[in-house]
Amino acid sequence: AFAEARVPKITIILRKAYGGGFITMNSKSLGADLVLAWAGAEIGVVGAKQAVAIVNRRDIAAANDPVAERDRLAEEYTDERLKAEIAVAEGHVDELVTPDQTRGRLQWALRVLDGDHRHGYGRGNVPL
Repeated sequence: AFAEARVPKITIILRKAYGGGFITMNSKSLGADLVLAWAGAEIGVVGAKQAVAIVNRRDIAAANDPVAERDRLAEEYTDERLKAEIAVAEGHVDELVTPDQTRGRLQWALRVLDGDHRHGYGRGNVPL
């Protein structure tokens, strides 16, 4: 039913969007018409602490202070891979917006997408 919907499909990422949840909850790859993200959002396959615990486990275990090393590596991972700006550059997000711009961008998107041919009679609803 979601894939057959005749309404504008708009996503706003406020904080964190990881893994399958990000992909299946109206991502660009599933046909979202517009994906917006707040500037501080994190978007990726997995959270930073989980990623570095897997990828850098030996370095963390060998560190004098494993917790501090994990936190340092997680911050580095976030800066290099999870920033919303990276998702924009890769095409997963259309635009970064501030919280006070969000309502205006939603209004604009709904006006622009109103009557769009992709949302017209060309799609039916699957038998439910």
